[in-house]
Amino acid sequence: MAYVVRAVPRERQPILDRLAGASRRFPVHALLELDVTAPMARIAASEPHVSWTAFVIASVARAVAMHPEVNARKAGNAIVSFDRVDIGATVERHWQGRTVLDAITVADADRQSCATISQTLQCAKHGPGELHRPSGLIGALIRLPGPLRRTAIRVAATRPDIAATFGPAVGVTSIGMFAGGWGWAIPLAPLTVIATVGRIADRSVVRDGVVVVRPMLPLTLSFDHAVIDGAPAARFTQTLSTLIETGVVLEEIPLPVEP
Repeated sequence: MAYVVRAVPRERQPILDRLAGASRRFPVHALLELDVTAPMARIAASEPHVSWTAFVIASVARAVAMHPEVNARKAGNAIVSFDRVDIGATVERHWQGRTVLDAITVADADRQSCATISQTLQCAKHGPGELHRPSGLIGALIRLPGPLRRTAIRVAATRPDIAATFGPAVGVTSIGMFAGGWGWAIPLAPLTVIATVGRIADRSVVRDGVVVVRPMLPLTLSFDHAVIDGAPAARFTQTLSTLIETGVVLEEIPLPVEP
């Protein structure tokens, strides 16, 4: 049997490092089915275009702003809490005939409109992208061999001043691009909260004692139990569910983003 051996692309290394770090987390997962009849109609009529991932990011960001206790990260024996609602997202970037997975940050996502976030995601899918060139201690760490690098990053992550530079504590990722699929995903990611967006499908549900068909969005919420307990996670989940099912963020006028 013929085969070809290729080195792991360098741009893939940060993803592998994050997955290795995530293996030491204590995740708790909530599996949701959300009726998206209301937002589906509004998104279909939106101008400019709004993607479903952007809509979920905006909804997650508003929920985080209402429950700031989830916007935190564990660093050793300390908890680092963030005062800005930045949301991490993964996109497939197409550039020079290649497709690479890239991580981006939607800064101040709770103050941005769904359309603006959608445009940010679209722009991130094409072109060379931003150069991720960490400096200082982090820049030195990523140049180490794999096992040493991951050990050093794990140790560095126990320092609050370094852990605060590791990007957002909350992220959104999507598996809705898998054609024909429906269901949940159990992600492995070094985030305090991550929302995994599934593929919308028509499902039979009961409304006022009658079985009807509704477009249902499967959503997985994963919480780092080392940071968030069950009650705060439940409150955040309830708020997010309401925001998504009502589609209220599609009507909101976002606050101005401070420079």
